[in-house]
Amino acid sequence: MPSPLDLEALVHRYGSVTSSMDVDAYAALFAEDCIREDPIGMPANHGREEVRESWRAVVNGVTSISFTPSDIHVVANCAAYHFEVVTELGEMKVTVNGIELFEFNESGEIQNMRAYWADTDLVIG
Repeated sequence: MPSPLDLEALVHRYGSVTSSMDVDAYAALFAEDCIREDPIGMPANHGREEVRESWRAVVNGVTSISFTPSDIHVVANCAAYHFEVVTELGEMKVTVNGIELFEFNESGEIQNMRAYWADTDLVIG
């Protein structure tokens, strides 16, 4: 199992890869049999291929994404953290602040992801 410092580094890597908008690199962060709920309440992605296609739909038409994790807390094989993501869609900018929870597998891949944010957390401008 990766150490707490390794898991914190994986959260930062997730932020960098998310910001890069590289669909294949994003999907590679997840286990083949993962579950991704982003956000909770929406249909979950089951497996790396569903994550890949979901992320492809997100980045399609987006000019840029800046994902910044902070206040990272690691316990056992889990990490919880606050995030801010700023997405630019041409002239429009959308900012979301929320909380994400990761459960990592033995290989350091994201086994389960749960994102806590709602439409009321969106700031457009």
